[in-house]
Formats: sequence, structure tokens, C-alpha cells
Amino acid sequence: MKIDSVKHVMDLLYHKYLIPMLLVDEQGKLLYPDNSWEIKKPIQQFLKPTTTQKIQLYNMGNYLFAYFRFEINQQFFYMVAGPCGAIGSKENSCTFLGHEYHHKIHYSKEDKYSFEEFVHLLHTILTQETIDKKNFCWFYQNEKDKKSLQTDINLENNLYDRRVHETTFDSYHFELRYIDYIKRNEPEKVTWIFNKMKETYKVALSPFELEGLKLKFAAFVAIVTRMAIEEGVPINQAFGLSDSLIQGLVHIHSAEECLQYIKEATFRFMELLHNYPLAHKSLLVKTIVNHIDGHLYERITVDELAVIAQKHKTHICSQFKKEMGKTIHTFIQEKKIDEAKHLLLFTDYSCEKISNLLAFSSQSHFIQVFKKISGSTPKEYKDIHYAHSII
Repeated sequence: MKIDSVKHVMDLLYHKYLIPMLLVDEQGKLLYPDNSWEIKKPIQQFLKPTTTQKIQLYNMGNYLFAYFRFEINQQFFYMVAGPCGAIGSKENSCTFLGHEYHHKIHYSKEDKYSFEEFVHLLHTILTQETIDKKNFCWFYQNEKDKKSLQTDINLENNLYDRRVHETTFDSYHFELRYIDYIKRNEPEKVTWIFNKMKETYKVALSPFELEGLKLKFAAFVAIVTRMAIEEGVPINQAFGLSDSLIQGLVHIHSAEECLQYIKEATFRFMELLHNYPLAHKSLLVKTIVNHIDGHLYERITVDELAVIAQKHKTHICSQFKKEMGKTIHTFIQEKKIDEAKHLLLFTDYSCEKISNLLAFSSQSHFIQVFKKISGSTPKEYKDIHYAHSII
């Protein structure tokens, strides 16, 4: 590899990852990139001479950097990767080698492991050799910084708390029953399990009770949203409810109010789940419908659905018609026309654009399908319903 190729690699990686890199010769002279700023502190203080293939990585509290030695045409160079912000740090700038870097302008923030992966990739490209992870040597500014990897600290603390309170498995089984009661639409049991779960969650997610409850609520909404989608609720409806519930947290100002809000959110999801027509359909049909709902703006084929469902297309066609009373093809057309009606009333899109957006083969085909399903052309439908929709 030539020096020009190294510079090109640096440019490409920087544009993708936003992690700065410096190419330095053995004497500590900066070779690339060219800068108007000067290094105020000798770079040699960071580059400990080494003849090994080890990669030196440093955690400086709010930022990370690394360097390694590599050879080109029997001449040695140092590659410095960083600074890279430490994810979770509050600081949005850092001074490295006399130059002030700014987050999202000069550098990104990464965790320890993603930064390691980046350095590993850079090393592999430049040396064309693989390196074992045991050759990654981490150094810390001091012991306090070493322990400032907040995720690791929280992990240890939470493991300790759960051992002390012996709540992990109890909480887990309560959660399983909680989800099961939601699926089975048993509100009385949901209320009972909800009260029991409050007693089992002893591990605080925040030093502030209200904030901790809000974090638990967000986690709960994520789990139940996914469960609702798996049970056949359309993706947009499930996430629509999820978004509105999480947005409502800004109006919650006490722990007692938050607990009541969690219970009410539970019943909102139960209502959504069990009022939806697919609540009692098979998993196969739910899978097909969910895929169609999520890909209305694409061309959907039976072959594609067979792959998604992991069943033969003959089987999914017969099973779908048996449960839904219509073919998959008809169902897809109806869904697309429902979406087209919305676009006609709430956008200024032309028929041609709508037909393209919804992946119809042509505008004429779109109009033909629209009239077959709705009984009117798109223009007639808009003329009849548009005024009413904006009142």
C-alpha cells in the first residue's frame, strides 16, 4: 500500500464514521491531514515507541483514542484514531493535541466496543493482517476514569441489587403472566398482576422515583407494542398508540399518577388488541397481514409472502382465504385502495403519483382497481368526500 492509498482510506472512513485519524511518521511529524492548526503538545508524549503489533487504546474520560504502528515499504508510521467521544459523556467537545474538537462536527460518540471495532477495521486495512483481541491494550487516565464506564458500573450495581432482593426471576415470571393476561383479555387479572409487579420491581433505574417509573413505562410500552404487532395489530396503529402514550409522560408529575397512567395504558393496548379483527386469527395470517401493512408502498407478491411466512405459497393462499374470506391478492388491493383514499383526501398528490407510490403497474390499472373496490373513480371519490374531510 502507498501513502496516497492510506490517505484515501482515512478520508473514506472518516466520512462514514466521523472518527478523526492522524497519520504520523516515527519522529512524530504529522503527515496527514494537512491542518492550519499546529500541534501544541508534542505527539510523542502519546506515542510510546513499540516494536510490537499491539494496539494501544486510551480512555480519557470524555473521549477515546488509539494508535498503532504499521509499515509501508520498510518505513514505519503511526496511525492515531480519535478523538472519539465516549458515549454517555456530557461533554460535547474535547481538546486533543492542542486542537479543539466538537461532537457531530469533528467527531462522533461511540462505546468502548464499537470504537474497538473501528480501530480493528482500520488496522486490518492498513496492515492486511488480522490481529487477535488480546493485542488490544486499554489504558485509563486514572482508576476513576476506568470505573467511569457507566454501563459496567450500572451492570454491577443492578446485579448486586437483584441478588439482595432476589427479585429477578419473580419479576420475570410476573411479566410473562402480565403479557399473557393482556393477550387473553382478562382485565381483573391484569389489575392483580399489575399490583403484584409493583412490589417485585425493587431495582431502581434512577435515583428519582418518578423518573425511574417513566423509564419502566417506556420499556413496558416497547414490549407491549411488539406483542400487539405480533398478535395482528397493524404496525402504524400499534406505534401510533405507543407514540401518543410516551408523549403523554411529559404531563405526569407524580409517582402515583405515573402508576395509574401505566395501568390505563395497559387497558388501552388491550382494547386495541382485542377490538382488532385479527385478534383471533392464526399466526400465519397475522404475519401476512403485518407484512402487507408495512409494505403498502411496495410491490407485494405471494412468493415474497411465502418466504416471510416460511410456508409454501399454495398453503398460505388457501389458509388465508379460509380465515379471511378473500384471496391475498384481493386483500392487498383493498389495503392499497384504503391508503389511496387517504392520500386523495389529505394530500394534493395526483392520481399518477399515487399509483406510482402504491406500486401499481400503471395509472390506468390503479383507476380500474379503485373503481372495482370503491364503486367510483379516484376523481369521483375525491369530489364526493373531500369537502367533508376538511370540515
